[in-house]
This record gives sequence, C-alpha cells and structure tokens, in this order.
Amino acid sequence: MDIVWTRHAREKFLERSLKYDINYAEVDIQIKAQKVKQKQLHGTIKTVFELKDTIFTVIKEETKKLINVVSIWESNEAEVELWKKK
Repeated sequence: MDIVWTRHAREKFLERSLKYDINYAEVDIQIKAQKVKQKQLHGTIKTVFELKDTIFTVIKEETKKLINVVSIWESNEAEVELWKKK
C-alpha cells in the first residue's frame, strides 16, 4: 500500500521531525499498522500511534491501494486515552 502526504501534512511533519527526530519511514510503518483506528466524518480515518515516547495522531483518507495523509499532530488527552486502551 502506497502512502502519500498532502502539502499540509508534509509541512506539519517537517515541524515534528525537527522537534522529535522522527522520519517518514518510521511514521509510515505506524500508519500502516493502524493499531488504533477511528472512523471520522467525511470518510477520513484517525490513527493514533506512539513513536519515541510521543503519541501522535494522523488523519488520513484510505483506499485498498493508497493512504493519503491529511495531517499529523501530537495527540490530545482524549487521543492518548484511545492509545492506552488498545
């Protein structure tokens, strides 16, 4: 499955990569694993994952062949609770 990043998502990722020393490969693996997945309005999917002691949230659109990452950010308290319940 291929992963593409919108311009907005790439900009947000750049900020986080500098702050947390993460790279696309590490994040792509977590996005594909989808350990915590929650459907959103308008057909998007929220995925929550932990990487280097920080919990991140990604919003994405997904088909059988393609994942389009729309945004990435540090998870809020509710999203952290979703992660802890996995």
